[in-house]
Amino acid sequence: MRDIAVTCSIMIFAVLVSWLLSSSFLPLGGTLLILQLGSVACAIIFSRFNGILAALFGAVSFNFFFTEPFYSVRMSNADDVVNMATFIVVAILTSELTAFYKKQQTALRKAQLQANVLRSVSHDLRTPLSSIIGSMETLDSYYHSLSEEDKRELIKGSISESRRLHTYVENILQATKIQSDLLIAGREKVTIRFIIDNLLARFSTNRIFVTYKNSNEHFTASGPLLEQALFNIIDNALKFSSQAVKVIVSNDAKNTYFSIEDSGIGLKNGDTESPFLLFSSSRDGDVGRGGIGLGLNVAKGIAEAHKGTLILQNLDQGCRAILSIPNLSEQFS
Repeated sequence: MRDIAVTCSIMIFAVLVSWLLSSSFLPLGGTLLILQLGSVACAIIFSRFNGILAALFGAVSFNFFFTEPFYSVRMSNADDVVNMATFIVVAILTSELTAFYKKQQTALRKAQLQANVLRSVSHDLRTPLSSIIGSMETLDSYYHSLSEEDKRELIKGSISESRRLHTYVENILQATKIQSDLLIAGREKVTIRFIIDNLLARFSTNRIFVTYKNSNEHFTASGPLLEQALFNIIDNALKFSSQAVKVIVSNDAKNTYFSIEDSGIGLKNGDTESPFLLFSSSRDGDVGRGGIGLGLNVAKGIAEAHKGTLILQNLDQGCRAILSIPNLSEQFS
């Protein structure tokens, strides 16, 4: 309904502009072009249906306001009939071509996505798998000749890589759900400190410092999904900063905010949007510290599934990510 309302508004504006200009100097052909431009704009911005609707709106308006007899749907001039027919045919053809173009663009994006998936999976999933296999083969082949310390290191490394692999797979699954509009978050009353404590346990590092400035201890959300979103953001901050990562929890009357700040390399070229693109990575080919490029995309998708937001801000040194979740359960109805 909103698209239809905007389509009608665009065409009303085109009719008003045509009427104002026709009263002074605009010829009838110019009026047709302005109305045609309005219908083409609606087809490009919205859909084929909106383009055809705009074309019919423009055709009726042209007949009613600009052809004799005025303020009537009758036409007395053969040229007006030809102009009207041409207008409708061109508008419909434009709508069809626009729909075809959008379909081709969608197919191209899917092909690019598949190529990115293959490239990312080949690197980021292969690396932990190779490490796990290598460690287990070493342990199996040289078990009796290895010291207990070496055995523990191999097992510890395998567990670490397994968790890394689990994170990648989990993010791929969540990204697939988000891209397919299948993400359905089961929301319930969750405890903020419980989620944060779970995160700290998962990271097992002393580089995360949490500050609570919130008066709310609970709010409505999907605990596991929210924890995954925060995990992805903090993991990204730890990856690109060797110093402490600050997590600040606060709230106002409408939202609860999770602010994650690091003192790392910051955003490339100050771009606050590209990191959210699916399979976007700071890695050049197979070189660099960039990961599979899913974490922030998934985090933003989870935030939006909760009717919240995730934004990035540049700092003098490093970057700040702010995840906001609405407090009120009515927001999810």
